[in-house]
Parts: sequence; structure tokens; C-alpha cells
Amino acid sequence: MNLKAIITLAVSLLLLPLLPAAAFGAPAIEFTPSVKTAFDLTTAKAEGSARTKMNSLYSELSVLKLQDDNRESNIRSLHYNNEQSLATIRQQIKEIDLTTVSRLEGETAKLKQRYQPLFDQYSALNNRIALAKKLKDKDLNAVLKTQADVMKIAVQIARQDIRTKETQLRAAKDARTKKTAAVRKTLSGIDSPQSTIKAQKSVVSALNKRLTADWSDFKAAIRKQNASLTSQSLSSMASQYRQLADAKQKIIESEQKVAAVIAAAKSQLAS
Repeated sequence: MNLKAIITLAVSLLLLPLLPAAAFGAPAIEFTPSVKTAFDLTTAKAEGSARTKMNSLYSELSVLKLQDDNRESNIRSLHYNNEQSLATIRQQIKEIDLTTVSRLEGETAKLKQRYQPLFDQYSALNNRIALAKKLKDKDLNAVLKTQADVMKIAVQIARQDIRTKETQLRAAKDARTKKTAAVRKTLSGIDSPQSTIKAQKSVVSALNKRLTADWSDFKAAIRKQNASLTSQSLSSMASQYRQLADAKQKIIESEQKVAAVIAAAKSQLAS
């Protein structure tokens, strides 16, 4: 892939949350001048009250669509921000006290490595003492025993030093585990609003399919200048948009709840 293609792809991904709803499978409803012209020709053949109703529905539908587009844009912005924040906080959770634990692991390993020659010498000395006992060499055994007693003190100090460091390491790991669990528990609060979002997206998908069908019926009706079918299509679309407004408002509120949970988890991380 050349540089120009990579740049184009990157820009496209950055602009993804800002794309119109139609790009994501929503009905491509556009009140273009040609649609308005065909609609006006249709209403011209309708009776006074019917014409008034149709014009009112057309105006209402234009407003409902604009409001729907705004909600869709809001949803995409909220969702994009939440996804970015979730990715960040999940990485931060992995890094909780990681520096401290890694430092202590390194210090513990180095300490053991530093004292290992002492332990090896002490072990070898005890083996010589055991051998001297078998040989029944009292003089050699006494000399070796004296050396062992002196070295034993150094070995005990070394072992205590290692135990102290290992205790610090275990405490750091336990603290890290508890902090991680606490933040993850807080973050699990997104599960409920995300379930609501999923459910409402299914509602939106079904409504969008009905809107697509209604829009096709509407365009066919104004092409044929059928006032009755035009009015029915407009009424049906207005009803779908009102239901969409309810579903999308629930999604917006749920995305806001997700954002609030993420903010609470961030506060835990900062404390």
C-alpha cells in the first residue's frame, strides 16, 4: 500500500464517526428539490383539507429527519469517545502498579543471585562437615564447624533479607490485584447500559427497514401523483421517526451512563 493510500485510509477512519447515518444502513431519505417538486404536484391535486394535512406532514417529517440526524450524530460521537476511553482505561488497568511489581521482582531476583554464592559455599561446607564426621577426623570437623557457625550468621541474614524482599513483592502483587479488581468492578457498570444500547439498536434497525419501505412507497406515490398513498406514506414515516426518536434517546442516555461509569473508573485509577 503506497503512502497516499495509507493517508487516505487514515483520514477515512478519523472521519468515520462523522459520516451521515445513511452510510451505516439507515434509510437514504433526502428531501431533494426534485422530491419537493413531485410532492407539490401531488398535493395540488388534493382537496383543501387533505392538501393542508399533507403539507403539514411533509414539514413535520423534514423536522423529524433533521432531529434524527442530529441524534445519530450525537450517538456516534458519544460511542466513539466511549470506545476510545474504554481502550485507554483497559490498558491503564493492566498497568496498575506494574512498575512497582516489576521493580520488586527485579530486586528480588538480583538479591537471590547476589547471595547464591554464599549459599553454595555454606552448602559445600556442610557437606565437608558430614564427610569429616564419616572419617572421624575430630580436628578437621572442629575447624569446619567453627567456619560453619560463622558463616551461618551471614546465611541467616541473607535469607532474612530475601524473605523481607519477597514479602514486599507479595504485598505489592496483592495490592495490585485488589486495585485491579476494584476498578474492573466499577467498569462492569457499563454492562447494563450496553445491553440497553444493543436492544435499542435492534429496534432502530427494524424501524429503519420500515422507513426504507415507506420512503419507497412515498416516492412511488408522488411519481403517480396519488395523494391518498402519499398521505399514508407520510403518516407512516412520521410515526417511524417518532419511535426512532424514543429509541435513539435511550441509546444516547445509555452512552452517557457508560461515559459516567468510565469517568468513575478513571477517578479510582487516579486515587
